[in-house]
Amino acid sequence: MLLPSPLGPLWLETTPLGVRRLAPAIFPEGREAEGPLAEKVAEVVARYFGGERPDFLDLPLDYTGFSPARVAVYEWTRRIPYGKTESYGAVARALGLAPRAVGAALWASPFFLLVPAHRVIHADGRLGGFAGQEGLKAWLLRFEGAL
Repeated sequence: MLLPSPLGPLWLETTPLGVRRLAPAIFPEGREAEGPLAEKVAEVVARYFGGERPDFLDLPLDYTGFSPARVAVYEWTRRIPYGKTESYGAVARALGLAPRAVGAALWASPFFLLVPAHRVIHADGRLGGFAGQEGLKAWLLRFEGAL
């Protein structure tokens, strides 16, 4: 399912366990989402871009095949509030991981917005990578008032 956004369309995939992928639709692939969960994700994403501050925590994510460390990074990151940032080092310390492991997990996240990887930055204020789309990270942080 393609979801409209000010950043361009987002591709949504779901499974019976939850959202499997929400990502900028550069090259949509995979099974298209449909049903009540897809409709709920579409509604919450529209609310987010409409200026509301949903936290996405009530949307189940399908972590099938992910390592426990990667799931821990995603679940911790999901709780960073709208308009706030945390450093890679702070997330790493909280989870007993290396900052590079946090960065690698977030770089590979298939859960755009739902796991707000854009809210994790370097301790010195540099934004850091965003799966090759650093402009999106800056846009989202400005949109949330964090820059």
